[in-house]
Amino acid sequence: MNILGIETATRAASVAVIFDGKIVAETVRESPQSFSETLLPQVEDVIKFSGAFENLDAVAVSIGPGSFTGLRIALATAKALAYAWGIKIIGVPTLLAMSYNFPNAKVLPLIDAQKNRAYCQLFANCAALSSLAVKPIDEAITEAGRLDGDVFVCGDVLHKIKTSLPPNVRLAPPNLKMPRASSVALCGADLLAAGKVDNVMNLEPLYVRRSEAEELWEQRHCR
Repeated sequence: MNILGIETATRAASVAVIFDGKIVAETVRESPQSFSETLLPQVEDVIKFSGAFENLDAVAVSIGPGSFTGLRIALATAKALAYAWGIKIIGVPTLLAMSYNFPNAKVLPLIDAQKNRAYCQLFANCAALSSLAVKPIDEAITEAGRLDGDVFVCGDVLHKIKTSLPPNVRLAPPNLKMPRASSVALCGADLLAAGKVDNVMNLEPLYVRRSEAEELWEQRHCR
């Protein structure tokens, strides 16, 4: 299966193409410009590099949790491409995709949820060991330390860890610490093989919690 992967859950936008489980093109861009300005050029680049335009079976898109704005832009782009090209669309939970950075290990992906909290979920061999939750970053690290065996920690909040790492907890290397479109595509391929295909019209982001803007609005108008 040939799949286009799109990932914008954090400050870096990533796009990749895989052919039958092999990564053939990937681009990552962290830019002051809006994803709405940079994402489609990235898609064009990987399509050109891979020669995949007429051979894509599906587009896999990271659906969160993560940046509210980034997720909306990525999902709108993926939906437009899937509809225009007549291919399948697969919504991939961001933390599950991040576990594909360490497919043969225990991993704790952490995505910034603000206020020293993180979206977190434990995985082993790309299978969930816990439910998706929002927790203080140091609490999530401490819980990982109670597991048997090594646990890799990845995500965009590693610089916010204040507690000492337990002996079995290891920080991901720089090339594996962030969400990657190639991992989204690889995860999407497994989901597609298992029969999971989403409806292009009603696929929605996995927000988990309301945005800070929504919470502030409620505080100001619902007193």
